[in-house]
Amino acid sequence: MKRLFFILLALGAFYYSCTKMAPEEAGPEEPITCTPEFPGQNVTYHNYVKNIIARNCTVTCHKGGNTLGPGNFTTYAGVRAYTGTSFFFRVITDQADMPQGKAPLPQSTRDSLNIWLKNCSPEGQVNQ
Repeated sequence: MKRLFFILLALGAFYYSCTKMAPEEAGPEEPITCTPEFPGQNVTYHNYVKNIIARNCTVTCHKGGNTLGPGNFTTYAGVRAYTGTSFFFRVITDQADMPQGKAPLPQSTRDSLNIWLKNCSPEGQVNQ
C-alpha cells in the first residue's frame, strides 16, 4: 500500500512539473523527412491552420516581438518551427495547456490539427 502511495505521489509530482514548465524555445528547423499518414486529407496551413492559430494563439501571445508567448505564429515558418512534439502535447492532447488560461480547443479542431501534423505540416497554397 505504501509503495502504491509513493508511486502515485511521484507520478503526481512528475505531472505537475511537466505542466508548469517554462515555454520551449524553437531550435533550428530539422530537415523534413516525413511521410504523410493521411494523404487523402487536405488540411494545410493556408486552408485551415492559419485561421485556428490567428483566433487562438496570436491574439495576445504568439505574435512575435515583446509578447507573452515565444515565437511568431503569424507566419507559416514561425508556426512550423514549433511543430515538433511540444505542439502535439501542448495543443492537441487531452491534457493540452494551450491556449493558456483557457479550455483546450474543441476535439474536432484538435483532430484536424493532428492530421496536419501527421501529414508533415504542409503549407498549401495561399488562399486568394
